[in-house]
Amino acid sequence: MPRFLLCLVLLGASAPAAIPAAAPPGVRAGDSPPVNLISVALEKKSGDTVQTVDPGHVFDSGDSVRFRLRPSVDGYLYVLDLNTSGKYDVLFPRAQTGTDNGIEHGRDYLIPATQGWFQVSGPPGHEKLYFVLSPIALTMGQMQNRATNLPPQGTAPSSMRPRCNDGIFKARGECVDSDAGPKIVDPGETLPRELSVMNNGASRDLKFTNTDQGSTVTSSAPLQGPVVYEFLLAHN
Repeated sequence: MPRFLLCLVLLGASAPAAIPAAAPPGVRAGDSPPVNLISVALEKKSGDTVQTVDPGHVFDSGDSVRFRLRPSVDGYLYVLDLNTSGKYDVLFPRAQTGTDNGIEHGRDYLIPATQGWFQVSGPPGHEKLYFVLSPIALTMGQMQNRATNLPPQGTAPSSMRPRCNDGIFKARGECVDSDAGPKIVDPGETLPRELSVMNNGASRDLKFTNTDQGSTVTSSAPLQGPVVYEFLLAHN
């Protein structure tokens, strides 16, 4: 099994049914209000208890985590990870996390999709996950083979320990790093080569609304091509 800084703890497997993709009709930006693309909730497992935590929640080594998603569009989802040791991995789709990455609006999905959990480990910092939404399937098979066509592994996104927001900590006792959670990809950032197909202009138009129960990603126009955003997962 490949080594993740977000390691897989498999508790079982179930294959979701295939979902056909449907692309929305073309609408120019500015013709309609912002369009919801997807809602993302971060969940933590403690014993038999599963709780939704703030998108900026600071995890400890050994914590079990997963993502609960509810798309507002039909299409396909891909997730890559740049961990705190500077290594790239494909988190989804793959055999250990689920191979059916079709998504349908209004349905709930879990990542991993195989009833497993990611286990936090590795150097403290910000795990950088790239979420890719596309109205059509992308040719990402090469990524499953890992090493040959990924960019050189470099330094981690952050080598500093995440910092708690004192106000949030005093109010509800949860360590939340204000720099973590979903973010727009910096225009100058070097992405894995497979992500060069992304519509960088559209990606920069994404907006995020965060609450302690999750994040909602919106766009100035319907999903007409692949877009990418990043999710910084903070851990000690």
